[in-house]
Amino acid sequence: MGRGEESIGPKRSETEQRRIDTELLYDLEMECRKQGFLADPALVYDEEHDLFRFRDGKFAFSREHANWELLKKRGRLKGFDAL
Repeated sequence: MGRGEESIGPKRSETEQRRIDTELLYDLEMECRKQGFLADPALVYDEEHDLFRFRDGKFAFSREHANWELLKKRGRLKGFDAL
């Protein structure tokens, strides 16, 4: 699909798209950890709060929310320029 063409999928608000992106990021990281591969060593799973933190304790993302600026700053979104 070229630039300027309309998407096939439904038009979503930025807030809704960020929520969907965050759920996908969370599910992907959880599945990678279950399978034992590609888990990001910079992230620690906080089981008590069901979220991911950076090794320094700062919040990274949960199923519903993400710290997009910090994820970008720390290079955790390479290849996800659309986020």
